[in-house]
Amino acid sequence: MMALSFLPSLRKFRQTPVPFDPARPYRAYTRDYDLEIKAGDLDAVLAALPDRRWAERFPQIDPGPLYDLEAELAGRRADLAATQQQDSSPSDTIVTLLIDHSGSMRGQPILFAARAALVASDLLDGLGVTHEVLGFTTARWKGGQSREKWLNDRKPSYPGRLNDLLHVVYCSPAEKLSARHCAEMLRRDLLKENIDGEAIEWAASRLRQRDERQKCLIVLSDGAPVDDSTLHENGDRYLDRHLRRVIGEIEQAGDIRLAAIGIGHPVEQYYKDGLTISSPEELESTLVQLINRLLHPSA
Repeated sequence: MMALSFLPSLRKFRQTPVPFDPARPYRAYTRDYDLEIKAGDLDAVLAALPDRRWAERFPQIDPGPLYDLEAELAGRRADLAATQQQDSSPSDTIVTLLIDHSGSMRGQPILFAARAALVASDLLDGLGVTHEVLGFTTARWKGGQSREKWLNDRKPSYPGRLNDLLHVVYCSPAEKLSARHCAEMLRRDLLKENIDGEAIEWAASRLRQRDERQKCLIVLSDGAPVDDSTLHENGDRYLDRHLRRVIGEIEQAGDIRLAAIGIGHPVEQYYKDGLTISSPEELESTLVQLINRLLHPSA
């Protein structure tokens, strides 16, 4: 993903990364600093981080188009309300949308991901399908308090994941997604590293707590999992291998229909049900088509 060589923590790395050892199981060095928060709490959480000023070098994304889209969707619903027939979509269904918040999603990719989430939420509301929208990143660049603890512990070898997870709930099943929620995705200080395997485990665990018979998990991503501190101390295939294992276990279990859309990233190499698009502008239409296919597999 995006390299930020100006960050001082990078200078602490050894010159040569350790080799990847496939015999070592995936683990987190510590989970004490991982966070799961609602979108409305982002300001308080991110304001407390010591390295938030680096984000000021990035341009602010105007959230105006999200509010315009929300008004457009509301108008469209009002126009159709009088003539719309009851949809045949399964009511005993829940759909989770999980959005990659890596640094390379900055700019147009995250704006169009937020737009796609609004469109998908509006579609699912209209169909009477329960859904939630989640995002995943890390609290810090290149290792957070997890890495600091590892350094204080005299750097034991092959420590496992060395960054602090930041998982964001934009819309839970009991809530309605709004442009205000989605505007939080555009924050300059939010998008950092991406540890996909644990994010998918998190989303799947939330789905498995639900009573709906049919469960669908859709991942939007633009690249392979990357956290420099973790990869440097565990080998460059560490996160990738874990992601593949998590996906394989969910697909084999069969209780969750797992699908992914890759923005310029061939997600087919990870997911059996993966679609790759060439530009962020294709996200909305591709996501709508994917949702319709998941809800109506025999159509």
